[in-house]
This record gives sequence, C-alpha cells and structure tokens, in this order.
Amino acid sequence: MTGPLAIQLPEELLDEIARRAAARVASSSAEKSEPWIDADEAARHLGCKRQRIYDLTYRKDETQLPHRKEGGRLLTKRSWLDRYVEQGGRW
Repeated sequence: MTGPLAIQLPEELLDEIARRAAARVASSSAEKSEPWIDADEAARHLGCKRQRIYDLTYRKDETQLPHRKEGGRLLTKRSWLDRYVEQGGRW
C-alpha cells in the first residue's frame, strides 16, 4: 500500500476549483429545496384527517407537530412529518 497522493497546484487554480465546487453545491441545494405543504396536504401525506394535523400542532410539549404559521395558514414539510412519525411522535 502506498501513501496519500499529493498534487501541487497553483493557488489560483485551487481558488477556481473551490469557486466552481461551491457554485455546484449551491445550485444543487436550490434545486432540491423542499416545498412547504399546507394542512390538507399534510393530512393526505399521513393518511389522517386535517383536524388531526391541527390537534398535533396545538400541543405544547415535545410531541407538538413541527410547523410554521403564515398568516392563518399552517405550513410544514413532508420530511418533518416523516421524521416526526419515525421518532414516535416527538420532534
């Protein structure tokens, strides 16, 4: 087995590689941004009634469903719902 590979590159080239890598990561993250869903979509995702979603968001302990409010709208994300269920109803 040989030791680690070491390559000497000019600093300008390293900076350009870093800039391009950062741009790719940023564009990839922006494309994969998860959309917000409302209470109706959350209920469909979990296979329950919309009122159940509201009931879970009004809890005042660690069993509260993760959510955000925008005006009168209740919003959450599917990944948050999945994590909540996987952790036995705890966030």
